[in-house]
Amino acid sequence: QKAVLEALDEEVAAETLEEMDPDVGVALVESLASDRAADIVEEMDPAAAADLLGELTEVRSGEILKEMEPEERQEVAQLLEFGDHTAAGRMTTDYIAVPDTGTVADAVQALREFEGSSEAVATIYLTGPANVLSGAVPLLRIAVSTPDVPLSTLKETALTCAPDTPDKDVAELFDKYNLTTLAVTDGHERLAGIITADDVIAMLRNG
Repeated sequence: QKAVLEALDEEVAAETLEEMDPDVGVALVESLASDRAADIVEEMDPAAAADLLGELTEVRSGEILKEMEPEERQEVAQLLEFGDHTAAGRMTTDYIAVPDTGTVADAVQALREFEGSSEAVATIYLTGPANVLSGAVPLLRIAVSTPDVPLSTLKETALTCAPDTPDKDVAELFDKYNLTTLAVTDGHERLAGIITADDVIAMLRNG
């Protein structure tokens, strides 16, 4: 398994790690050189990367973080600070956010440039100054609108939760409102990340 993982390019190796049994993934990362492990972890979803590094010793995770590029390191390190069984510990920082002054064309461009998971594109979030969340637009509305339509005319209220919301409450929100994504905002209503339905399914599956 180690030989196969080392032979794969970073993106494929990252996808492979995300699908592996967590214990196996941890063992494999432990066996890799820090720079190789960092290259792979950089390509993972930030939330998955944080979960993986969180299972390593503090020294080992620190070695890998040190080898990562600054932007990816900051995202993963921030997620590692949160409790495992809270909204912030479950969220990903890979989401689509567009200024609330933008148009459908801006949203389409953001979709084209997005490299995160397919589940995260279900909702396009709208933000104002200082990344304050101002609303959300379902992907379907983007798909059926012309490029020049202002996003502000398509938006709906975005359901949110606080970073310290317990897993149980997050699951109840998804069930009650039949959500595909849930925004996580801080005390100033700034968008910190999102939780997808797949994240909740994985959470429930793992108990």
